[in-house]
Amino acid sequence: MAPKAKRKRRNQDWWQLVVIFSLALLVRILYLLQARQNDPLFFSPQMDSLYHHQWALAIARNAEFIQDAYFRAPLYPFFLGLIYKVFGVNLFIARLIQAVLGSVSCVLLCLIGRKIFDGRSGFIAGLLMAFYPLFIYFDGELLIPVLLVFLLLGGFLFFCHQDEKWFYLPLAGLFFGLGAIARPNVLLFVFVLPIWFFFQNRKGWLRRSAIFLGAAFVPILPVTARNYVKSKSFVLIAWQAGTNFYIGNNEYSDGTTAIVPGTRGTWWGGYNDVKRIAESEAGRQLRGYEIDRFWLKKGLEFWRRSPFKALYLTLRKFYLWFSGYEVSNNRDKYFFKRYTFLNFLWFNTRFFKFPFGVLFPLALAGIYLTRKKWRRLMPVYLFLFSYMLSFVFFFITARYRLPVLPFYFLFAVQAVRLFAQQEKKERKIALLITISSFVIFNLDLFGTGRQTDPAQNHFTAAMGYYSQGKFTLAQKEIDRALLLDSATNILSLKATMLLEQNRIDEAKQIAEAAVRLHPDEADSYGIAGNVFASANELNRAEVMFQRAVELDPYGVEAWNNLGNINLSKRDLAQARRCYEQALRISPTFTMALFHLGLVYYYEGKTDSAHYLWQKVLSLDPDFDKARQALRDLR
Repeated sequence: MAPKAKRKRRNQDWWQLVVIFSLALLVRILYLLQARQNDPLFFSPQMDSLYHHQWALAIARNAEFIQDAYFRAPLYPFFLGLIYKVFGVNLFIARLIQAVLGSVSCVLLCLIGRKIFDGRSGFIAGLLMAFYPLFIYFDGELLIPVLLVFLLLGGFLFFCHQDEKWFYLPLAGLFFGLGAIARPNVLLFVFVLPIWFFFQNRKGWLRRSAIFLGAAFVPILPVTARNYVKSKSFVLIAWQAGTNFYIGNNEYSDGTTAIVPGTRGTWWGGYNDVKRIAESEAGRQLRGYEIDRFWLKKGLEFWRRSPFKALYLTLRKFYLWFSGYEVSNNRDKYFFKRYTFLNFLWFNTRFFKFPFGVLFPLALAGIYLTRKKWRRLMPVYLFLFSYMLSFVFFFITARYRLPVLPFYFLFAVQAVRLFAQQEKKERKIALLITISSFVIFNLDLFGTGRQTDPAQNHFTAAMGYYSQGKFTLAQKEIDRALLLDSATNILSLKATMLLEQNRIDEAKQIAEAAVRLHPDEADSYGIAGNVFASANELNRAEVMFQRAVELDPYGVEAWNNLGNINLSKRDLAQARRCYEQALRISPTFTMALFHLGLVYYYEGKTDSAHYLWQKVLSLDPDFDKARQALRDLR
């Protein structure tokens, strides 16, 4: 190619990257602006997003969040914590940075497509990713996929160029290792990739495998070392695998619900129940890894007792992985998409799920039509298979399969571009693959395609509005939820809102209904305790909080509230015991720290009170009561 033609091609390639990045960023910013205005959860993260937010806050404030080995992989919370530390705790700025990162990922896919197929395929795939609604959505969530997809695509891009310069291989390993401390399931791919080294070049495969694996473990080993220091046990990255295995392998599992049977649906409630049940059966306190082994053993027992039921459940999860239906987790995407333009870009009907229900059948056809390039594509095949396998033995959600979608884009583009070039027989086979897979994976087989609980959707929306001070909208949503269900969390929010309106008698009715309807749930007694305390019926409130901590020994709010009752009765010794118990469970629980400071103050230990209130402000600079208490000490 002449120098002038090369320069023209190079300029065209750069312009393609600029176009992809610009369009991807534009639609993501438009989405964020619209979500900021309309989405009730934009400034009120829930479930996993809230957990990441709380962890990131602790990181930004140099506070310890977890004293044991990590329960969940730590990279994303540290990434979010770094954003908070540099830019302040601004959820819009954090999401804007993620929008930039997601747009870069679209560019990375274009570059990968150029390398393994051709420039046009990479450009079209990059554009598909830029406008794909699920990527726009998850790039705006405080969840792992936006960082994970970037790391995996970066790792693949370096891997594709490993034969050009020696350092690309360890860079690929480093990116995949970082991906593993964002999502440990990546480890399975890291371990199987040396298979490709062996078949590609048996002479040097061992050395290349050692370089790749060594680089991959560079970011993992510090996490492992930290876990050992904290727990005195070997936990490679995080200890939730056994718990997740039981979630997806028990007689009540549907392969999608991310809750241990018999535990609460809230994040901390479920986490505490998982610990409480394991320790109750063991008869002693357990470390995280011991709790995980407990649940892993239960999941394996399910396979031993009910192998056919377990196998059926696994087949259901295989289907769910490829189904056009987007399985929700944390919140129902099909419900909450109504707040932005994404409402028009994906949908779910009985016989048609868009867009995945179209993307995957085309990708299958593309895999078939490109099969002669199997040697070059083997790393992609290994990733698609190993990553899928690492989830089907647990449980399935839409965000878990998101990292495989960029490669589906590449194969789908190949299906469309190569179809007309094939012989008649090949076209028939490709068409048969597309049509048959379209029919199979757009149907509601295995009971898929269902919406999540509408009452909980309205409750979640109400929580978001309430936390933002949009009381009228919150009231409408909670009343809609109550018409559909009387779950504990719905009753709790309704009672809280009634208290704010000083409608004490109505709040009491709700609280008594919660205890009557849910006598075995700690949260129902927590509701009642709060209501009776607000009504100044301290003895009844104390009984309720006492019952709450009996049902949930890890409920820090209940321990704190029980301490408050004793503090109001000037039983300082008992109040101190309650606050200290809450802090043993959660050392950074600011409410308990503040109230323990009050106990010290009333005991005349002003230095200890001053220390605790300073600590509260270091953890939460917006804690005005602690700031006022420090002023009063002067």
